[in-house]
Amino acid sequence: MEERTDTHRARGESDTNAAPSPVNDQPPPVNDLWFAQGEMRAIWKVSVYGVITFFLLFFVGAAVFVIVPDLDWRFVNPVLLGGAAITASLVCTRLIDRRPLVDVLALRWHRAAAWQLGMGMVISLLMILVLLGMELAFGGARMLPGHVTISHTLSLLFLGLVAFILVGFAEEILVRGYPFTILQGQGGLVTALVLTSGAFSLIHVFNPGVGWFAFLNIFLAGIWLGVARVVSGSLWLPVGLHIGWNFFLGPVFGFPVSGIVERSVWIVRSDGPAWINGGLFGPEGGVLASLVLIGGTLAFTLPPLRRAVSRIESPEVRETPEVRGDARRQEAATMPDKTGSAANGHKSEH
Repeated sequence: MEERTDTHRARGESDTNAAPSPVNDQPPPVNDLWFAQGEMRAIWKVSVYGVITFFLLFFVGAAVFVIVPDLDWRFVNPVLLGGAAITASLVCTRLIDRRPLVDVLALRWHRAAAWQLGMGMVISLLMILVLLGMELAFGGARMLPGHVTISHTLSLLFLGLVAFILVGFAEEILVRGYPFTILQGQGGLVTALVLTSGAFSLIHVFNPGVGWFAFLNIFLAGIWLGVARVVSGSLWLPVGLHIGWNFFLGPVFGFPVSGIVERSVWIVRSDGPAWINGGLFGPEGGVLASLVLIGGTLAFTLPPLRRAVSRIESPEVRETPEVRGDARRQEAATMPDKTGSAANGHKSEH
């Protein structure tokens, strides 16, 4: 009894002498008009990005065209647009988000990137072929050869491809790079899809022949490209889709691309109603393109296509120092101790 009492007395003394638990003196995360949970709200991040991009385009673009007025706008415009978007993204990621630029732009190179880029162009070709068939069948379209030589055809296709490669990268980085990443991370997928698709429509609002149907279809194209970004896990697939759509629609088959007429291998004449074939804006201004874009978006819900375009983890990703360290720690935790096993083996033998 005395020993138990002493034990209880010792425990009581140790409890009374125990140090008090540390108090968390850190202030709670800031929540106000500008910040949520201590982080700047997505709307202000994207606004800062947009203001920087606009001023770079306005001042730098104006200076370039004043100094060198004879530049080919097909190549200069996307270079200026892409340069402004990348610069604005770099400023925001360095000063606000503190994250690697390539991760925020979703353009980190991996082994599946080239596959996704090529798959995007192939999918666009198939969609354009469907659209072409519908235009010939229902839109009153007629195809005529361009009467160009082989050398001129190759030059035309090469220059058209280069121009639309620049356009594809510039517009995707501008809309579905930094803004999409921030809006999806802080506002959710639906918010990112709707807002970036709306912005994508707005940057085409001054194109020749634009109308409400064209505005709607550009919005649908933004949804299509945004879903492709989500399904693939990177921007490589949307860039390939964007390049392929413009290239095959314009320089190859001769349709106006968002109201802009390109030099092409084939020439298409459309005599049907504008609400069907798009009129001066091209197929993107008509209901046939709406059906194709909706079908292309829904196709990404099919498991075989999702598997074909989804991001495949590359050895470069798997073998980063962080991943290698985690793998080694896991392996060390699960692997039996060889020294202990050997010792136990010797003991059992004796």
